[in-house]
Amino acid sequence: MTTTLTSSTYGDFTAQEGLAFVLFWSTSCGPCLRFRRIYKAVDGQFPDIPFGEAEVEIQFRLVEELDISTIPVLLVFHDGELIYRDPTPRPENATYSTVEGAPRFLEFMYSEERFAAFVESLR
Repeated sequence: MTTTLTSSTYGDFTAQEGLAFVLFWSTSCGPCLRFRRIYKAVDGQFPDIPFGEAEVEIQFRLVEELDISTIPVLLVFHDGELIYRDPTPRPENATYSTVEGAPRFLEFMYSEERFAAFVESLR
């Protein structure tokens, strides 16, 4: 079950042991809504991995703190360390990843199968 994140819960959520996924999205963003359906479906396939989300219009303080300038944004943490962020706030660094060979967000954004494979690859 996807956890709704706020500025007061984000730190503890992302500091968990193991993997933690975070999606920033908006109700006014078509690609966000499409990926959010995929995100929630994949969340159901991996009940042992926490999936969180924050709606940018509601969590504006968190959006500002994390320099979220484009949506949707996917962040992945491992043991509290950011290991993946796409897109990044800087166009010259579109994807941040410490995971060798990690795909761009656009490569799995519209495919439940590809996103599930990405999640599985990080286990």
